[in-house]
Order: sequence, then structure tokens, then C-alpha cells
Amino acid sequence: MIRSTIRLAALVLAATPLTLAAAAPPKPAAKPAAGANWLATVNRTPEGAIVVGNPAAKVKLVEYLSLTCPHCAQLSQQSLPTLQRDYIAKGLVSLEVRHAVRDGYDFVASLLLRCEPPTRYLGSIEGLFATQEDWMAKGAAAKNDAAFEAKSQDEKMAAVAKSAGFDAYFQKRGLNPKAYAACLANEPAKKQLAEMAGNAWQRDGIPGTPLILINGQRKENVHGWSDLEPMIKAALK
Repeated sequence: MIRSTIRLAALVLAATPLTLAAAAPPKPAAKPAAGANWLATVNRTPEGAIVVGNPAAKVKLVEYLSLTCPHCAQLSQQSLPTLQRDYIAKGLVSLEVRHAVRDGYDFVASLLLRCEPPTRYLGSIEGLFATQEDWMAKGAAAKNDAAFEAKSQDEKMAAVAKSAGFDAYFQKRGLNPKAYAACLANEPAKKQLAEMAGNAWQRDGIPGTPLILINGQRKENVHGWSDLEPMIKAALK
């Protein structure tokens, strides 16, 4: 467990849960007027998790996920489109995403994801999961550079992000080069993400990803939308 600094080089090379001091969360986004699409309502918890949807929704869905987890990608691809359209947008369900970071590729992707405007968050998650195998393979290729080990921790993180294609991906989604560079250099954001991961693995003791909570209750064996939707419907009764 890392107690004082984020050892980004180690993150790039290994899957290591982290715990660090939390950064102050950004102010929540303004809520839309009555009747608006609840997908436009995005807030952050004190620990920095992003919550999309009606704060008064009857069903509060929490997902612990890792962007390098293939089962998380499968669940996302099966669930997110319908979940957003039929449940979150209608104010029935809110979704909180907790990043249970597993490795350096996951850390860099999660950091950049959380630097985007919050209303783009779920769309970017969908895009990253849809191309997961591709960007993971490209990110790993950064370590083939003979000069990789001589780089600083920040340089290694930037090299992996560029090799994975994150600069182009996030620029297409509105994160300009200046904002992209600032995100990679944002120490408070790194610390907050690291603490979120540490809380997931150590404090909350999750067995793996994805892990689903519905109104605070852990749900086992959620492998796809056919498992998740009946649980949501039951909680809405």
C-alpha cells in the first residue's frame, strides 16, 4: 500500500491497490429543471465518485469497476445503453461509479476520464470499454521503448497514455491538449483517484470487479443486463 506518493512507474507495471489522502471534490453540477433528462444531473460524492441521475431516485445503483476488467466491459456493453435510456433518464435510478483501479493502464485511463466534463462521463466509459483490448495492447507497447525505464514517473504515465491513443480519444471528446496535459499533471486528482481505489479494495473489501450495490446491498453474480435489470425492477416495486 502506498502511503504518501503515487508511484506511477509501479502502477504502469503492476496491479496495485492504493490508498492516499483525498483531494477536495469539485462542486456538483447544477440540477436540471423539472422534466429534464436526468442524465444531465451529475454530482460527486465527498470521496470523488461521480453520480449520474436523480438524487432522489428510488434505486441507487453503485458499480465498482475497473477500466481494464473484461467482465466490466461486458456488463457495460450489455447494460449502459438501456440503463441510461429507460431508468436513469427517467429519474428512476441513479448510478454511482467507484473506480477500483487495478493497474497502471486503468489508472491513467480513469484519471483522464474524470477530467472530462461530467456530462460526458458515461459516454466516455462506454467508448473505453468498447475499445478496451485495443488501447490496452497499444498502452503496453510503450514499455518496449528502450528508454522507457529511464523516464520519470510522470513521463512513463504520459508515454503509456499517448501509446494507448488517449490523447486522440479524449481530444475528440472535447479535452483540448492543454487540458489533457493539465489532467496528467494534476496531483490532487491522482491522490483522490488513488484513495478511491484503496477504499474499494481495502476498506470496502470488494472481491473483484464488477461489483454492484443496489440501495446499499451487494448483489452477487451480476454478469450482464439479464441479471441486473430484474434486480432493478424488484427494487422499484
